[in-house]
Amino acid sequence: MDSPAPFEHTDRTRAQTYAVVIYLPPHLDELVAPHRERYDPDCTAIPSHITVVFPMRTARPLEELARSIASQVAGVNSIKIELSSIGDFYPVAPIIYWGVKPNPALSALYMTLHAHIDIPIPYKQYIPHVTVAKEISPHRIMLVKERIVPYLPDESFMAEAVDLVSPVAGHWVSVRTFPLNRG
Repeated sequence: MDSPAPFEHTDRTRAQTYAVVIYLPPHLDELVAPHRERYDPDCTAIPSHITVVFPMRTARPLEELARSIASQVAGVNSIKIELSSIGDFYPVAPIIYWGVKPNPALSALYMTLHAHIDIPIPYKQYIPHVTVAKEISPHRIMLVKERIVPYLPDESFMAEAVDLVSPVAGHWVSVRTFPLNRG
């Protein structure tokens, strides 16, 4: 049997970046899209979403990572997501967001996936949200929030899946979708 070419071994062990997200349904993505186009420089890199596992680097093969995530979401029912109020992470981060109401099922999924994937939890307090604006200067925060608030009312949807995404040519693309149980 021939030994593998050197690049094959390197490709399998090279670290890759991934994240796990819940995409907003199209009607809500369309609602937030005009604001993201105006205020979020990453709007074309990924559709509107809620991050469950923040971007991480791992050398684990994609199939192994996918099996690990699949085993953890297999018993998770669809999650009702309620979007409410506009918030921000200033002065820690230059982000204005559409907030998710406290959601024990979503928080449990956040903790479970981080533990099972065996990566550190990046934030002790998980604040699920949809990024609307980014890199807004501190003196413009209130102005931008006031412009956004009237257009993003309280909304809700059922999250039916989570997606494992990875950056490809400047865009985050779904490499695997994991359906949640319809309970």
